[in-house]
Amino acid sequence: MTENANPTTSSSARRSLDLWLTMWNTDGDIARQICADDFRIHFAMTEPDGSTPADDIRTAEDFARYLRWWHGQNPGVVFTGIADAVDGDHGRLLWDVDANGQRAGGVDVFDFAEDGRVRRVWSVGGQRSMRS
Repeated sequence: MTENANPTTSSSARRSLDLWLTMWNTDGDIARQICADDFRIHFAMTEPDGSTPADDIRTAEDFARYLRWWHGQNPGVVFTGIADAVDGDHGRLLWDVDANGQRAGGVDVFDFAEDGRVRRVWSVGGQRSMRS
């Protein structure tokens, strides 16, 4: 195991990761706190109508605006963390999502900035729970 040269980055990245699902479940404005100025997110899925509005996200502010829209489109959806890890400037999060009595899972892969805020996320959702 390699030690992180900057433990502050790891603790700040841990804070960002710990707030990620809180942001998705309750308050999109958290994006302004935990996302870097050059934030990007890449979803493997499209919206139900086939659109990809998240492709236009280029900043934390864009993401906060997107999350406000997303919360309006998906009331009552709840994300639950299953497992996560932070390794220096990288992180992973396994999650489940409950919507309309259906459960599915996914994984998010993170790159963190030097200050621990999220720079990049690759998010892939599946059709089954990540709980084993």
